Amino acid sequence: MSEIGAVRRGPLLWWDLGISATLAVMATIGLFEILLSDPPLEPAESWSIVAAPAVFALWYVLLGRAALRRAILERVARPADFVFLLGMIAIIAAATAVFANYATLQTIGYPVIWTIVARYRSAIIWSAGLALAVGAGFIGVFTRFGVSGGVGAAVAIALISFAFAVVMGTWITRIFAQGERYRALAEELRRSQAEVAELSEAAGAASERERLSRELHDTLTQTLAGLVMLSEQAERALAAGDPERAADRIVRVGSAARDAVAEARALVATTQPLGDGGLEAAIGRLAARLRVDAGVRVDCELLPPELDRERQVVLLRAAQEGMSNARKHAGASWVAVSLSSAAEGGAVLVVDDDGVGPAGTASRARGTDGTAGASGGFGLTGLADRVRAVGGEVRFGARPGGGARLEVRLRPVAEGAA
Repeated sequence: MSEIGAVRRGPLLWWDLGISATLAVMATIGLFEILLSDPPLEPAESWSIVAAPAVFALWYVLLGRAALRRAILERVARPADFVFLLGMIAIIAAATAVFANYATLQTIGYPVIWTIVARYRSAIIWSAGLALAVGAGFIGVFTRFGVSGGVGAAVAIALISFAFAVVMGTWITRIFAQGERYRALAEELRRSQAEVAELSEAAGAASERERLSRELHDTLTQTLAGLVMLSEQAERALAAGDPERAADRIVRVGSAARDAVAEARALVATTQPLGDGGLEAAIGRLAARLRVDAGVRVDCELLPPELDRERQVVLLRAAQEGMSNARKHAGASWVAVSLSSAAEGGAVLVVDDDGVGPAGTASRARGTDGTAGASGGFGLTGLADRVRAVGGEVRFGARPGGGARLEVRLRPVAEGAA
C-alpha cells in the first residue's frame, strides 16, 4: 500500500515543485520589472504583473493537479481536465500580453498538454492553440509598445515554440511508448517464468514419482515377495508335519519383515541405500539373503571400481534385479555375481544363473492368460531406464552352458556425459 501511495504522490510532487519554482522565478522577474521600471508603471499594469503568476497557481491547484493525477494514473480524462487546459492557455496568453517575459510559462504549458492529452494528434492541436495564444499575447505587447515588425516577430516566436513543443512531445511520446512495450515484455516474461516454474515443478513431481516407483520395485516389492515365499514354505512344512523347518521359515519371515521395515524407512528418509561398507558389502548382503531364503548357492567376485554414488546405486539395483529374477522365475540353484572395471574404463556387472534361461524365465514371468505376471512393471525395463540415465547399457540373454546372464556396462563418466 505504501509503494502505491509513493507512486501516486511522487509524480505530482515533482510537478508541484517544477511549477512552483517556475512561477516563483517569473514572479521575481515581474517584481523587479515593477520596481526598476523607469518611468514607473501604472498601478493597474503593476497589479496585472503581480496577479498573473498568482492566478496561474490558483488555477493549477483548483483543476490542474487533479487532471495531471488522472493522466499519470492512466485514468479516463474528464471534461474538467480540458476546461483546465483552456483556462491555462488563456492565462498564459493574458500574462504574455501583460509582461512579455511571462511567455516563459510555455515551459509549463506544453508538458502539461502532452501529459493530459492522450492522443498524439489532439496533443498537437492543443499545442498549436497554445502557440497561437502566446503569439497573440506577443502581438498585444509589441502593439502597445509600438515595436515595428511586431506581428512578424510574434508569428516567428509562436512557430518556433510550436515546433519545439511538437518535437519534444513526439520524443516524449515515443519514449513512453517504448517504455510501455518494455513493460509489456517484462509482464510477458514474468508470466512465462511462472509457467516454466509450474512446468518444472510438474516435471519434477513426475520424475520423483517414477524414481519412487523404481525404488519400491527394487526394494520393498522384492523383499515382500521373499516374505510371501517364506510364508508359503512355512505353511507347506506345517502341512507336512515338519515343525522344525516351519519354525526356521517363520524366523526368516521375521528377519525379512525387519529388513522391509528398514528399507521403507530408508526410502522415506531418502537415506544411503548402499548402507555400511559401500557397494561391495551391499551386494554381499543381497547374496547372503538369497542363500538363506532360497537355498541358492551364490558366488561373488567383487572388485568394484571407483564410481560416484548414483552409479553405485544403479549397479546395486542391477545385482538385486538379477538375483531376484534367478530366484523367482529361473528356478536356479546357483548364481554368480561379478563386478569389475571395464578395460576401457567404467564398470561391468554380470549376474549368471543355471536356471531355465531367458525363454523359460519369460514364460514363468507371464500368467496363463498371457498378461504380465510378477516380473512386469519396473523389472528389466525399469533397470534399463536407470542404466541409460547414467550412461550405460543392459544386456539380458542366454549364458554359455545354460541358464541366463544379465550384464550391465557403464561407460566412463566423460563418455557417458558426452
